[in-house]
Amino acid sequence: MAPKKITYSRLIVSVALCAAALIASYAMSIAANHTEKFWVLIHPVAAGTQLDADDLGLQSVSLGPSSTKYASHTSNPIGSITTRNLSSGELLERSAITEDSVAMTHQQISLSVRSADIPSTVGVGDVVEIFQLHDTKNGEKAEQPHHIASGVFVTSIDRKSSNFGGEVGLTLSIDRDAIDDLLDATTSGRLVVVQSHG
Repeated sequence: MAPKKITYSRLIVSVALCAAALIASYAMSIAANHTEKFWVLIHPVAAGTQLDADDLGLQSVSLGPSSTKYASHTSNPIGSITTRNLSSGELLERSAITEDSVAMTHQQISLSVRSADIPSTVGVGDVVEIFQLHDTKNGEKAEQPHHIASGVFVTSIDRKSSNFGGEVGLTLSIDRDAIDDLLDATTSGRLVVVQSHG
């Protein structure tokens, strides 16, 4: 009789272990497929600028254990300051924003350049350098190009009038320390935009 009891007990234990494994597997599957809403960038945003409501949207994503590194819908990043350049469509990482106002180092400025002085490949979210050039006239001595600013983030670009050989309208996010030099450079010569790589 004892062997039957042992066999029966083993059967119960086996069934219990099998059921526990199935339940655990099911629970893990549900957890892995659980979606949550996270903040996502609607368009590129430069480092050192303050996020506003137009910059962000919510997207349902299943991230699993890595979800803690991103800003979920339970947080409010609007008004935070970016610590690096952010790309359109990327999830907002907690490490990419700060509440420290010292990090707000950039300001936006609008200007126009000749269509021939900006590469056709430059678009929103690109980082460029700006130079000032003086064209030689009446036998004047040629001046070397002046480097005005680097690490300049293109916030918006309007090429409508460039189809007719006109000018391209730019909105740039630039380090506030370089704004005076850039404005001064617009008073003479012409501005040339050079696309940065890497």
